[in-house]
Amino acid sequence: EQKTAIKRRPDVKPRRSEVLGKAAFQQIEKVDALVAEAQFTAALALLAKMQESDKYKAYEKAFALQKAGQVYFEQGDYRAAISRFEQAIKADVLSLRVVSGLRYNLAQLYLVEEKPDIALGLIKTWFDGQQKAPQAAAFALRARIYMALGRLAEAEQDIRLAVSKAAAKTDQPNQAWTRILLSILLQQERYDEARPMLEDAVQIWPGVKSFWQHLSSIYYMAGEEELGFAARQAMHVQGMLTQGSERASMAQLYLYHNVPIKAAALLKAGLDDGTIEANEKHYEMLAQAYMHSREWQKAIAPLTKAAELSDDGAHYQQLAQAYVQDEQWAEAEPVLVKALAKGGLKDEADNWLLLGIVQVRLEKYEAAIKAFRKAGDDDDIAKDAFRWIRNIERRLAAANSAG
Repeated sequence: EQKTAIKRRPDVKPRRSEVLGKAAFQQIEKVDALVAEAQFTAALALLAKMQESDKYKAYEKAFALQKAGQVYFEQGDYRAAISRFEQAIKADVLSLRVVSGLRYNLAQLYLVEEKPDIALGLIKTWFDGQQKAPQAAAFALRARIYMALGRLAEAEQDIRLAVSKAAAKTDQPNQAWTRILLSILLQQERYDEARPMLEDAVQIWPGVKSFWQHLSSIYYMAGEEELGFAARQAMHVQGMLTQGSERASMAQLYLYHNVPIKAAALLKAGLDDGTIEANEKHYEMLAQAYMHSREWQKAIAPLTKAAELSDDGAHYQQLAQAYVQDEQWAEAEPVLVKALAKGGLKDEADNWLLLGIVQVRLEKYEAAIKAFRKAGDDDDIAKDAFRWIRNIERRLAAANSAG
């Protein structure tokens, strides 16, 4: 363990301890009773009167300032707490031990108030005044201050020392300190060092979402997609994916990893309860999940929604294919017509070919021939299109001969 250099201060003589007089003690007792009942305004009023009265000694007034700072802190008014603590120190009558504690508190408060430069000066003064090695928490506080200043190397040194000191006393690691060290490693893209820490963290604190998020990201960055997917699944199973974007992203992962049934269930539930935005992309994804599950009939409703929201006819084309899978020829035909009318198709010739096939099934031969001729404008499809036309012509000729 790294040794901490302690600066001795033989030139500083300890102040003689003072005590509150009877009247001051009674007032402070009243203040404590009011604070216990959350009557903060009344408590502060009593402490203000102590400041204004001539019957209290300088020490008692400084004690009242310190107490007022604590009351303001209880209320969450950190600026007022800072002001009272600083005034209490400035009175120069409190014991060195009390002043040291106030400086430590001020360092914490200035950090909360986003003034880490002042906080650093205070915590350094506090460290200089210690006559024995500080506790682990003090190093953790200084690490947080260094982090706020962007001084990551110094922050890492302090937080590792805090973790080391704590580990010597307990087997249970400190989650907050683990987060600090992980933050430092991740900011510096030291993923190989962060990975084993995160793997331990999710075992110790399985309910902490951020640990799973970072671990999953590191797995994916390392190209270990199955591990990354497993980490995301753990988040889903534990109910950590509360935002619509997170749920949609998880559904996409289920699709990518060939688990379309779970993707469909997640998307359907999210679209139904409104947690996933009802837009073209999400309806299309739900339809794909159903189609990959070979549930063509279930794909029809979301595909229809996607098609209505889309600027082009591609989703109508997919919808028609879903109808064709179930041999619903009458339903497929108008949808294919809508796809062509809306336009923007990458494979318009394929759409014409499918329309022709559907119309053959419906025995609309003249319309089918027109569709196949349109398809025949594409060289890659022309052979198939004209084969269908010849097939229709033979069928019609046979029917005429029989007639």
